[in-house]
Amino acid sequence: MEKKLKSLEEHNTQTATSHWDLMSNKPRPNGIACPNCGDELLDSNPMMTLTSMPPKKSVNCNKCDYVGYRIA
Repeated sequence: MEKKLKSLEEHNTQTATSHWDLMSNKPRPNGIACPNCGDELLDSNPMMTLTSMPPKKSVNCNKCDYVGYRIA
């Protein structure tokens, strides 16, 4: 059986899309439960890391409006 190869155009489109998704600064779910309501927290600004020690990222909850920080 012959292996189905994708075209260069298909590869470039898929790769460009994944790079843009990684470079997006839209709030992104992070898999951490909100300490108030248990819903999933979002990284508020995924591209920004605070230069504290240890480094942190701002988080928020869309369900209960919790705002805080997580260790990056």
